[in-house]
Amino acid sequence: MKSKIKSIVVVGGGVGGWFSAAWMAVKHPNIKVTIIESDKIPPIGVGESTLPQLGTMMKEIGLEERDWMTHTNSIYKLGNKFVGWNIEGKRDHNTNHFWCSRWDEQYYGFSYALPEKNITSGLYHPLEKKDLFRNSKGQPGVDDKWNDYWLQLLRDGRKNHWEMAQDMQEATYLMDYNKSPYDWNDNLLVGTWQGVTYHVDANRFPEIIRDKIAIPKGVNHLHGHITDINKDDDGYITSIVTEDGEEITGDLFLDCTGFHRVLTKTMDIEWIPMPEITTTDIVVAPIKYKDVKKEFRPYTMSNAMDEGWLFVIPLYNRMGSGYVFDKTEISVEDAMKKYKKYWEGHEFIQEPQHMSWEAGKYKTQWNKNVVSIGMTGSMIEPMEANILGIAQAGFQLCSSLIARAEENDEVIGRGSLHAYNKNIDWLVETIKRFILFHYTLTDREDTPFWKKKKQLGIDENHKEKCWREYRVPGNNAESGVPDFMWAMMAVAMGKFDDDIKLNTKPELMEQANEKFSWLRTSAKRNGVNAPNAYEWHKKVLFSDKSHDEVLQENLEKYSKIVKIKEKVKSSSSGTIASPGN
Repeated sequence: MKSKIKSIVVVGGGVGGWFSAAWMAVKHPNIKVTIIESDKIPPIGVGESTLPQLGTMMKEIGLEERDWMTHTNSIYKLGNKFVGWNIEGKRDHNTNHFWCSRWDEQYYGFSYALPEKNITSGLYHPLEKKDLFRNSKGQPGVDDKWNDYWLQLLRDGRKNHWEMAQDMQEATYLMDYNKSPYDWNDNLLVGTWQGVTYHVDANRFPEIIRDKIAIPKGVNHLHGHITDINKDDDGYITSIVTEDGEEITGDLFLDCTGFHRVLTKTMDIEWIPMPEITTTDIVVAPIKYKDVKKEFRPYTMSNAMDEGWLFVIPLYNRMGSGYVFDKTEISVEDAMKKYKKYWEGHEFIQEPQHMSWEAGKYKTQWNKNVVSIGMTGSMIEPMEANILGIAQAGFQLCSSLIARAEENDEVIGRGSLHAYNKNIDWLVETIKRFILFHYTLTDREDTPFWKKKKQLGIDENHKEKCWREYRVPGNNAESGVPDFMWAMMAVAMGKFDDDIKLNTKPELMEQANEKFSWLRTSAKRNGVNAPNAYEWHKKVLFSDKSHDEVLQENLEKYSKIVKIKEKVKSSSSGTIASPGN
């Protein structure tokens, strides 16, 4: 950077833009923050599944959880359920995934690898946050994972792969029976440290960030479409100009324009494609519930299809769903037909839409005085709620470097930019591997898509690489993908065998087995009396309004906003109406 940061300009609205603006305004009250958005570049509201870090961030900027959840039609998410990723078979309709064999599914909750000492700890020994980051000797990194003991039980034939989630995740029973993570007395039934996250309406989310945090904290909100970008002789952006002729200056620019990359594409940075990621098209639509008590599930469904996968994300008032596919294996037209057939019997709230992208990343994502946030800097694909997670990591790390420079009264140096780029690139690459391995560890060969993915995994030895990630002590609860998730994936895909080295003590095996059994029984005991997830959300978060009532209110509001925008556009002399997120 050339100078100290006294002003930040965020380009682009939507979730990434408003989150970035709000965070900067809260954390850096002495810095002027401006956000500019254009209705010619509407926000992309596909991703509605989130990671646990979101809740921590919302608290930190000052939003009360249940207030913002109600506003955004959000529900608690307990994890993810993968169906059909390793067993061959046609699954052309949603019933094939909603009602499947136990052997065909795998739950992933928000559990973490704990040190061995938790096998022998007493009932009243509290689990502390440090247990997620240090081994039994108190050293950084959990290298004596208690998960190894469960894996040894699997190796000995005393466990089945699908029992890993039941024995080691408190939320599995709740997910399996569509239960709420809270009981009627508001007691949390799962781990208190990032034990739950959320499904959110990505189109409504920016509203509450804008109105409750960003604007009250002084963010300057502008509307306009950028037509010119001014730079100095060294390539630093000095100002941006709208089609109205308004010039906005700044010291640091955050590009949150997604695939449009309005600022980033002018910075002369190498784009690095990810050819191994071939699922780069999606057909997506909002869908009405048909049987809400059964379909309102407190988890994301990730369902394998012949040429990709299909997600189902329940919100309070509707479901969000998208078919992510490889267009070298199926045309867009046929994918659209397949998607509509999959949801036969359900009603689309809006007609399905098609989107595509190129999987890849920029070589560096902080260049001179431009930071590329989220999808602007990289795009893999929607799996594992990674899009908002990468965006959050980007603006929070950027903020921490600004704070350090402020504290030392100095300019952000090259070393800081290098550290930023190295950390974000590591996160993107880690998530890319995790997503890719979901495909390449498969045993499926029943379609050309799955056959080529399986062969790629064999050719590049992804089984060994996956287990290597599990063993890395630094892959802790706050890393891009925690160690436990790699093991869960490999076990679910049948890639655990005698080649995998475990770190166990024979004298602790029975004690470990009893501990896992106790955890499973305890979780079931809590879950049996837990409320139905829909009924709990209806009463506690939505004041007994039904999902249909809330949906109708949202549709009426949206209709009014569209009419206002059309009226303003027809009479405007250059002023652009705020997008109706």
